[in-house]
Amino acid sequence: MKLRTVAAVLAVMGSLAGGTASAGAPACYPYNGTGYCQYTGKATRVYINSGGEILLYFDTAMPAGAPSSAGISGVSNFSATIFPMVQSPDYAKAMYATLLAAQARGATIEVQMWGTHGGYMKLDRVWINE
Repeated sequence: MKLRTVAAVLAVMGSLAGGTASAGAPACYPYNGTGYCQYTGKATRVYINSGGEILLYFDTAMPAGAPSSAGISGVSNFSATIFPMVQSPDYAKAMYATLLAAQARGATIEVQMWGTHGGYMKLDRVWINE
């Protein structure tokens, strides 16, 4: 089954169900000598640019000191997370389709961010909680 077909089916199925709000700023945690950040909220603004970068904007920006408190440096944008499609094109397509499906149905998502890219926390994984 093609990815576009899967994304379309997910979007249609998702539009039949509602979700409840559960938003807040991302929080960051130390883990085995490194750190990660986690966000729970809505995928209200998902963006893909001509440079092949997927951005997910948070409902509430993370506090500027959150990444450094978990041992993460190089973060200068605290309102979104990014995934560079060139890193893994097939995974990026699946990630984008998942975010769009969650957005279409208003579902609460949970994402983890590990590492940085261009001043953003790098999007690593996503769950749809509803």
